[in-house]
Amino acid sequence: MAVLHSEEEIARRLVEAQQEADDNTSEETEDTSPQRPKRFPLSSTVVESLVGFIRNPTERWYLGFPEFDLATRGVGRGEVMMVIGRSHTGKSQILLNSIVWNLINQHDSYAVIFSLDEPRELVLMKLFCLLKGRSSEEVEDAIKEGDKDTLSDLERAATQELSRVAIIDEAINLTEMSRVMEEARAWWGAEPSFCMIDYLELLPGGDADATGVTSKAQAVKRWAKEERVPIGLVHQAGRGSADPGKSAGLYGGRYGGEQEAIFVLEVYRKKDRTDLSDWETLYHANSVNMNLCKNKRTAKLLDQTYYMDPVAGHVHPYHENLIPEARR
Repeated sequence: MAVLHSEEEIARRLVEAQQEADDNTSEETEDTSPQRPKRFPLSSTVVESLVGFIRNPTERWYLGFPEFDLATRGVGRGEVMMVIGRSHTGKSQILLNSIVWNLINQHDSYAVIFSLDEPRELVLMKLFCLLKGRSSEEVEDAIKEGDKDTLSDLERAATQELSRVAIIDEAINLTEMSRVMEEARAWWGAEPSFCMIDYLELLPGGDADATGVTSKAQAVKRWAKEERVPIGLVHQAGRGSADPGKSAGLYGGRYGGEQEAIFVLEVYRKKDRTDLSDWETLYHANSVNMNLCKNKRTAKLLDQTYYMDPVAGHVHPYHENLIPEARR
């Protein structure tokens, strides 16, 4: 004898049947489909990352020197550019020029400077002089005299362009540096665009010998990947790496470490050579050479001569009026 069910009962049974079918389908899918790898990304994910990197240049740090930016395509997040050279050749000045160029041209750029070599006041003075095109002696004298315009410019820069720079001059290890980076992110509400470490040999931990330098460079490379930030790492050249004023090339860094960088930029001054003609002596009195001697991205290498302004420290191409008369 047939049993009549109400519409409500029929609807309830249909819902139960559908849920049971869904559960069975889910179990079958779990049993037959492989789990997504946890230890490595799929090639499709890597492809998406590669395309995003190429199409999104804002994720990279540019030096502000067109020839080098075209050759490198910029320093990406997690990558290390090592800047090597003898003492007082302008290694740090190149990176400070780059920071100021980005502060002026990219209003959403932020830089963290770990200055293990110079006090933060000196670093800030260099940045301010680059911003305003003034010499440090002039600015210092103006401050001593209480010049209101200079003091006003300093205060304005501190709350505008230079507010996007954090300068740390303590000798802290990479773990402490990570804490600084986290504080910078919280303070700015944005990811740091660039991190400058000046310089490799002064990083705490290990000796300044071949083993110590290599291990420090490896640690910085790992740290850059963890922090996902472009790194400009200053590295001193050995005194015997090349004759003064001449390029030492890729292996010019003291005790190595260059293998850990995706780019190596050598800085040297031809004015230190002893075989210059009279005109070359005049020309190179304020010149600085930037030698891109390692480029893992495009393999393009170049060595370019620039003018370093002795007043404010700007590095730029030679303008016509800066070339000595005999060769114009």
